[in-house]
Amino acid sequence: MSSKEKPTLGGTRIKTRKRNIAAPLDPAAFADVVVQIYLDNDGDLELVAKNVESSDLNFSRYGDTFFEVAFTGGRTQPGTIKPDEGERHPYSIIECEANREAILPSVIYENERKKLAIFTALAFSQKLSGLPPEAVFQPLLKDNLVGKGLVLPFITDFFKEYLVDNSLEDLISILKRGKMEDNLMEFFPSAKRSAEGFSEHFT
Repeated sequence: MSSKEKPTLGGTRIKTRKRNIAAPLDPAAFADVVVQIYLDNDGDLELVAKNVESSDLNFSRYGDTFFEVAFTGGRTQPGTIKPDEGERHPYSIIECEANREAILPSVIYENERKKLAIFTALAFSQKLSGLPPEAVFQPLLKDNLVGKGLVLPFITDFFKEYLVDNSLEDLISILKRGKMEDNLMEFFPSAKRSAEGFSEHFT
């Protein structure tokens, strides 16, 4: 053995230090920062938007968390809109008046489903969320939701709101990314799932 070589134990693997380790996901900390921005600006959407835009928040990683905070006021328990642990703010979409002006700084709408459709469309239109379209559209295809007629009004309001500021080509692009461009009929209850029903609804 050369005098320059360091002795090692037989059969022992020398471990090397890993580099470029990605920081662990911390949606709770991200959510708390966004909530604090809402609180500091008393829910003024224009000021909130300016502060969010000038921040170093990682929306590509936490877009879905931002969506939660903006819509419900804070983080929610998985698969529900029940509050999770962490800070919350009272200026959420779900608490505001159900009209476009209130959601994006006077037509009054009836329920939270329409609020969600409008906000979802605005989130994609204004690129506020890193949430992939597939994560929004695919859960809507549950038989019980479609059968009760809950999905079609939602998706119709989503289309209408999205097309206010975007082209039909943009909408088709989102549907393709959501793997829905050839499956729009699946949003219809079975009794209305026909070419005639589709044409009648969207004309």
